[in-house]
Amino acid sequence: MSDETTDTSGGRRARRGQSRRRTRIFVAVSLAVVLLTVGGTVAFHSMQASAQTEFDAQYSDFLERQTAASGYVDSAEAVVATAQITLDDSAGKVFSEDPRAALAETIADATREIDKVTEQISEASAAAESFSTSESSPLTPGSALREGAVVLAEFSTDTAESLVAVETDLNTAIAAVVTETSAWQVEQDRIIASRYTNHVHAAGWIAELDQCIGSVDLSARYGVDAIAEHWSCGGREFPDTAGEIITLTGVREGTYRVEGIVKTVNQRTATFADVPRGYDLVYQTCQNGQSSTMSFTALTKLD
Repeated sequence: MSDETTDTSGGRRARRGQSRRRTRIFVAVSLAVVLLTVGGTVAFHSMQASAQTEFDAQYSDFLERQTAASGYVDSAEAVVATAQITLDDSAGKVFSEDPRAALAETIADATREIDKVTEQISEASAAAESFSTSESSPLTPGSALREGAVVLAEFSTDTAESLVAVETDLNTAIAAVVTETSAWQVEQDRIIASRYTNHVHAAGWIAELDQCIGSVDLSARYGVDAIAEHWSCGGREFPDTAGEIITLTGVREGTYRVEGIVKTVNQRTATFADVPRGYDLVYQTCQNGQSSTMSFTALTKLD
């Protein structure tokens, strides 16, 4: 065998050896890549799952605190509604407007505080929803969920709990208005009880007047809203001072303001055309029982 033949055979063996070494290196590298990929995927999902568990725990606690905060809001809103009704119903029924002004201001303050808490709850809810649907970066698995858990943990019911004091302020202001309106009503009841009252017992004419049990509605006869009463049956007591407030019961029930005597006629010569017009109601009686001085007192209805 020549040297040339030997050299050729040795070169082939060297090349085959190099090829096998390259194959082994490739396989080793590929296996390492696979192992790293699988390991990275497992690690990613593990960290993501851990973050999800942490977020879910905080979210559960957040929902409980959110429910509690909403309860404070609902309670405060109910008191505000009561306060507003008290304010509305007391209009014109107080001696002093100071308690009503204080209640109005307290309602405004309470509404601002309630809005503040409501906004806080809304923002926290929006943040919770945002973080729960956020996708984490492959480089930082679970980061969005962990950030969300931190944000949820910071949500406190302290501001909502402060609404208890707001309710106390409202109830105090309500009580002040109720006290004022109660005092006003007592005085109104006293005034009404002492007010002159006339009972219009029927609609009719002479026969009903002669019964002498109250005034009679003569509107159908006169063509004008009018009531009448004999002087001796009650006419002498009927007020004729302008500005006095009186009460009518029966057929012409209501509260009226006396405008004074607006006309006096002689019954013997007067006609229905002489009955004064343009008033809510007129009251007729014969002054001192004399038909020659039949008077008409004008009345303005107030309710």
